[in-house]
Amino acid sequence: MSKGKWGESFLKSGLPLEHLTLMTFRSLGWFCDTHIEYERKNREGNSTWFELDLKASYHKNNKDTELSFLVECKYHDLSRFWFFLPHVKSSWHFDDRVLNIGPLQTLAKPRSSTFLELAPTSSWGIVVGEDGSKQDNAVYTAIQQLSNGFVPICMSTMFCYNIDFHNVIEGHDFQPYSTALIPMIVTNAKIYRLKSTVTDLDIIRTALSPKEIADEIPWTWCYFDPSMSQLGNNYLSIDKHEKNEEELIYRYPQVKNSLSKFVDRPNWILITNIINLQKVIETISSNFMNLRTIKINNILRKQKAKARKRK
Repeated sequence: MSKGKWGESFLKSGLPLEHLTLMTFRSLGWFCDTHIEYERKNREGNSTWFELDLKASYHKNNKDTELSFLVECKYHDLSRFWFFLPHVKSSWHFDDRVLNIGPLQTLAKPRSSTFLELAPTSSWGIVVGEDGSKQDNAVYTAIQQLSNGFVPICMSTMFCYNIDFHNVIEGHDFQPYSTALIPMIVTNAKIYRLKSTVTDLDIIRTALSPKEIADEIPWTWCYFDPSMSQLGNNYLSIDKHEKNEEELIYRYPQVKNSLSKFVDRPNWILITNIINLQKVIETISSNFMNLRTIKINNILRKQKAKARKRK
């Protein structure tokens, strides 16, 4: 085997891309966990364990809210690229659906669109080969992997660990906190988005390269609507968690109310080329730290005040 072929074979394993993604986060001071496991039902209806590549958390909090990414990596040889359609603005076009904050909503203005303005928005991606050959849709696969694991992982972190007073160190007051969790796909493939001005199939048919009909972009927010099957699995994950962690959840009535708001998530998935990963991380974290957020104690005090009024 030649050196070139050996190197490409190693790259195709996906391990080098995962490693480079991990090292990029760590070089910026992020806390990282790899091979994040979650449980859900498979196609046969049996409970099965799956995993995602990485979960990274920022080393600074915005008051009582931390920023985290849930990451899946996808490597391609250089003969393929990713191609997306431009997204037409519709529902869920605001920060709360991008950041996915829980178990308590700490955004002062959850309906703002601060984050979607940072990059082009897109929908439905495919993999295209330079030679025109049909390709397996690794974009779809990666999105499915992330979206299937998103709610189960939210349950075990936001709606369990973040409110688990049993884990507090003796002698310290327990303080629940919230997490903003953004699903992210990292690839080495070039990313293109169809130009909105392209309205003729013949223009696409005669294109000699993607740049004739599309813009190459460093990263994009890709819109996603969970399928009915996934919604069903999300309901099952939430219902199971609510029953298993009843003691934790019922300490905070607003946490219970937040559970149902995660049934149809995620809606926005960040997709970036590895070359731009550092800049993307810095852009997101900088904007996150500048957001106006509410302290958890203020939320809990309002909750207690309302309870007293009802009595």
